This record gives sequence, structure tokens and C-alpha cells, in this order.
Amino acid sequence: MSDEGTQDTATQAEGTAAGDFLAQKVRHFGETISREVEHLRAEASQRAAEGAKGAGLLAGAGAAGAVGAIALGSLPIMALRRVMPGWAIAVGIAGGAGALAAVLARRGLAELAAAAPGDGAHLADKARAAVRSAL
Repeated sequence: MSDEGTQDTATQAEGTAAGDFLAQKVRHFGETISREVEHLRAEASQRAAEGAKGAGLLAGAGAAGAVGAIALGSLPIMALRRVMPGWAIAVGIAGGAGALAAVLARRGLAELAAAAPGDGAHLADKARAAVRSAL
């Protein structure tokens, strides 16, 4: 019996050592994964910050471009002021913009009706009626 008791103790000691070894390896693996995830998270945050800065610069460029386009668009109006009264220029611009809006709305509604038949066509008909009533 003493030999069996010694063998059981030795087997338990080996099992405990193997269990400790596996537990240590699992902890090490978990720590490695955690470090890699944190590294990737930090890298993604840095890239997002750089991307946000680039997007902000593009938005600023767009705003500056819009101001330049508006200023350029005002040149023909200034030239027309020499030959036409201001109210006539305003009526002409408003009429042209309204006509362009109506044409674009009708074409957009036609595209919607073609893309979404059935209930979409019913909605397009309602929108057409609203556009016609506004004109």
C-alpha cells in the first residue's frame, strides 16, 4: 500500500505540475493577445485621428471653394446691373432656379418610379402632384 500511496502522490504531483504549466501558458497567451489588441486599438485610434484631420481639411477646402464659386458667379450679375434693373435680374434668377428645380425634381421622380415599382410608384405620383401644385 505504501508503494501505491507513493505512486498516487507522484502522479498527483506530475498532474499538478502539468496543470500549472498549462495554466501558465494560457495566462501568457491571454496576456499576449491582450497586448496585441491594445496595440491595434491604439494604432486604429491614431489612424482615425489622422483621418479626421484630413476630413476637416477637405471640408475647409470645400467651403473655400464654395465661396470662390459664389464670388465668381456674382460677376455676371454685377455686369447685368449696368443694363438691367435689380428687380429684373432677381426675377430672372429666381425663374431660372425654379425651372431648374422643377426639371430636376421631375427627372428624380421618374428615376424613383423606375427603381421602385409598386408602392414606390404611388409615392412618386403623390410627389409629382405636390411638385405640380407648387408650380
